[in-house]
Amino acid sequence: MNIKKLSLCIFFATTQVHAFTQWGAGGITPMGHEWLTRTSALEVLNAEHKTSVDPNDPRNTWTSGLAKNIDISTADDEVAKIKSHTNDNSLYAPRYDAVYSAIVGQRWVDLGGMNVANNLISQTGPDCFDAVSQEPADIQQDHFMRRYDDNGQQGGVKSAQRGQERFITHFINAAMATNKRIVVWDGGGSSAKTDVDYNYFLFGRAVHLFQDSFSPEHVVRSPSDNYEKVRQVKAYICTEGAEQHAHSTGAVLDYTSGDVIWKVGTKTDTGWGGYKASNMKPVALVAMEASKDLWAAFMRTMSVDINEREKYARNEAQVLIDKWMSFDKDEMEHWYDNENNRDNTYVKVDGDTGKGKLQKECMSGLSAKNRYGATIKPKTQKELVDVLDDSRRYCLFNIEAEPGYADANDPYLNIPFNWRWKSNSWLVPNASWQQKQLDRDTGKIIKIKEFTNNQELTVDSIENNYSIVTGAKKPLSLVRVPGDGGKSFYLRSKDNPYLFFSYSDKKNGRIKLWHSPNQAEFEILGGNNIFNLKNTYWNQYVWYDKNSKGAYLTEKGSPDNASSKWIISEEN
Repeated sequence: MNIKKLSLCIFFATTQVHAFTQWGAGGITPMGHEWLTRTSALEVLNAEHKTSVDPNDPRNTWTSGLAKNIDISTADDEVAKIKSHTNDNSLYAPRYDAVYSAIVGQRWVDLGGMNVANNLISQTGPDCFDAVSQEPADIQQDHFMRRYDDNGQQGGVKSAQRGQERFITHFINAAMATNKRIVVWDGGGSSAKTDVDYNYFLFGRAVHLFQDSFSPEHVVRSPSDNYEKVRQVKAYICTEGAEQHAHSTGAVLDYTSGDVIWKVGTKTDTGWGGYKASNMKPVALVAMEASKDLWAAFMRTMSVDINEREKYARNEAQVLIDKWMSFDKDEMEHWYDNENNRDNTYVKVDGDTGKGKLQKECMSGLSAKNRYGATIKPKTQKELVDVLDDSRRYCLFNIEAEPGYADANDPYLNIPFNWRWKSNSWLVPNASWQQKQLDRDTGKIIKIKEFTNNQELTVDSIENNYSIVTGAKKPLSLVRVPGDGGKSFYLRSKDNPYLFFSYSDKKNGRIKLWHSPNQAEFEILGGNNIFNLKNTYWNQYVWYDKNSKGAYLTEKGSPDNASSKWIISEEN
């Protein structure tokens, strides 16, 4: 088997390897994670608008595996906020922008914004979808799976503990993130840029990990407790002492894969009518019930004052772990002592004469692309890991943030959320180059006032081509984004991340919101909250005209003039 047989038909099954499936191009693979995410949210909000009540819903007779606490009575303000921002995306039918943002966020974990069918600069280079988004050892905990070196039954314990810890981190990071909108790539069989709520997008990371902890390709759970407790954790690259992810695209397409949430035989039940509880596998339905608890917990958390929110978030995350991601350490350490608990993917540890295959036998079915684009068949696990690490380094060297978007990064995949290739051909890093660890968020939210009368810059509408003035209808909050070299900044709209503090044309020079970062980089010079704004392209200063109440970028601006001074403050 190929380590990524998925690549043979990626248009049809995006993506099955590290998760419940995601929606595949043309609908050949229906929603998986997306369905669990949107439907659990809408059930908590009592806001389902696309599907009818299923009279055959198995949950009607369940006594376990049901959500434990979906009370959101203390989160009225957050619920009202969610319901006030709608989203009419036709593919996922999320109804609300927060739900859409979480869907895109959980998809990012699998895809990293990659166009999976065309994720190369050229065919003579590495497969960056594998090397960046899927294979690195340090991101396996985002899928509740073992690292390649989590050997033996104790390796299951370690990986489960790391998965729990990472879940708490993601939950807290989402709750504490800056309130703003960002632009991200949503990858898959194709890729497109979209804008999302930053908090709920990051919440999607927690959602993805949480839901993956229910996938039978990732973990062992049991119908004896309706899949509420984790029994063991599976592996991805022939780890000894563990069952393995099956890697089978064929199983995805016929729905026999544990990563597919839909029952075998329901494939012909197409359209929205096929999206119903009675068509779902029991463990997937439990995952959706658990996701309802997750959504309710996050809504409650977001309703808490920011000064108290981190502690509250940690407590909510721990409760979710105790309810849905818990395991018995002694049971896990001895799970595979019973050979009946081993399936045909189990890789034996040295000296084990029981049921299972040797690592060498497992490795014989794996292959991967190296940095030059050649398919290799490594003989050892270490050889494969080294190839993947080298390809990852090569890919990361060729990725950079789009101008104006270097503030928001994924520190786990170690790429910006809005990224681009540096060149049309592969650039080669020198032997000593290593990717620096990206900071999660380097943007600062600022407000600007003109100096003379201390009036705040505003705008009548946060839309393209609207002039920035004093006394308009809407306050203007900007994200101060690091520019090239770290000495200059882009000023991007906090509420519409496609718009920048820019100017209309050089003759008039009126400052306005504009849908491009081109020539919109500024040095912020001064101190004690009083600054000049110097455009780095024209080497001219922004100044305020009290008659028109507008700001301008022309030769009239001078750093010594009061009209060219600005009061800039950071929002807490």
